[in-house]
Amino acid sequence: MSPDEILGETQAGADVSTEPRRPYWAVGLVLLAVVIVVLAAAFLLDRQLRPRVGIEPSPTMPVLAQASTPPTVAPSPTLPAAATPTARAAATPMVAASPTALRVANSSLEREIEEAYLRYWDVLTQAYLNLDTSHLSEVMSGAELARQEQQIRDLQAQGRAAKLEVQHRIAFVQVSPDHAVIYDEYLNRSIFVDPVTKQELPTKEPPATEKISFEMRRINGSWKVVDGARHD
Repeated sequence: MSPDEILGETQAGADVSTEPRRPYWAVGLVLLAVVIVVLAAAFLLDRQLRPRVGIEPSPTMPVLAQASTPPTVAPSPTLPAAATPTARAAATPMVAASPTALRVANSSLEREIEEAYLRYWDVLTQAYLNLDTSHLSEVMSGAELARQEQQIRDLQAQGRAAKLEVQHRIAFVQVSPDHAVIYDEYLNRSIFVDPVTKQELPTKEPPATEKISFEMRRINGSWKVVDGARHD
């Protein structure tokens, strides 16, 4: 081998041995970075392209337009005003406020008055149900008789009758041999009915508590209701 060839091989070997080598960990980091970038891009694409799963809010229902003319609603009837007299305006009210010192029947006279008062209600109930005033004078007189006869005539003109249903709470305010005042705080469940079939007529009126003082007098040996006053 010539000196020139030997010198050339020596120089080539020197070049190879002196060239710096890249470390393996650096290459690995580059590859890992590339993988991470690819995975991130794939994740973002998946989020954009995948259909959403869940509960979608329901669309708002359109509001219906109100009719130009609202339907007519018949007013609910007022319950019968039977046995709810108004206080006398021309004279001093019989009882200005809810009476005090009330007592239940504990004597023969008071029991006689109480029995007549309950019979007043029995006759009144039949009169309103059958629109028949022929027996009212048996248990009432004066202003009370005129008032109840007029109310029954008004019901008859309206084409309806009434079924009276009350729960009494009776007490005595005044008692004498020929005059008495009874205070009755009763629950009124009275309703209107058809005058022929006696079927109940629709009403929205709830039961109400009435506070009434009834004036009674002994007339020809019989106790009768002659007037009354309402209490608030």
